[in-house]
Amino acid sequence: MGRKSEFETESKNPAEQFLTWSSTNKCLRYYDKKNSKEVLIKLPFSFLTLAERTTVKGFDKKNNIGIYSNEVKYLSEDLKVKNFKSRNIAEGIWNDISSDVDKAGGKFAKSIYAMTKKGSLINICFFGGAIGEWFEFTKKSKKRLADEWVTVDGFEERKSGATTYYVPTFKYNKSLDSIQGDMADKAYEIFQEYENRESPRKKEINQDEDGSKEPEIEEKDDGLPF
Repeated sequence: MGRKSEFETESKNPAEQFLTWSSTNKCLRYYDKKNSKEVLIKLPFSFLTLAERTTVKGFDKKNNIGIYSNEVKYLSEDLKVKNFKSRNIAEGIWNDISSDVDKAGGKFAKSIYAMTKKGSLINICFFGGAIGEWFEFTKKSKKRLADEWVTVDGFEERKSGATTYYVPTFKYNKSLDSIQGDMADKAYEIFQEYENRESPRKKEINQDEDGSKEPEIEEKDDGLPF
């Protein structure tokens, strides 16, 4: 940590890009803040999972503004859910606040810190139908995430009543070699430094969001273990 950190009032999220799944485009996407445009990521796309956290993502239609929360490692920790106008929506563990959050337009989400093949630290947020696919993929193989690349290799169609949507499909790829392992250790150290700092999530927001755009949450969340 450099000496300038003594004068910083916020801990900036170190992820270089914030990705989400786009059902409409059937691929991952992120917002390029520098060029003010959305970027679609062609599949297949591979990443190494470094850490997984729980958060809330959504859209408050009544106030026409986005919803977000802090990130927690364990479901026994309190989530502080707000909209981008700083209005408090709910605070507490997920099981206690899920009903209030859902009424406001918020959804349970997984915030995954990951490394790309080039060694970049990124964040991937899964919610809606995509999070169900991630749970199914990892529920019996979590230990493999530490040493194997995960590839988003395509998509599958799902239906919820009259709504058709698309979810990502995952597969394990090659194991890390020694050089990639060293890169992963360095990327994780950067994430860990951010998380362990005093008031690490004071900003409580992905750096590329402003809450003005409604995220794609047209899929249902049935089947999640919460």
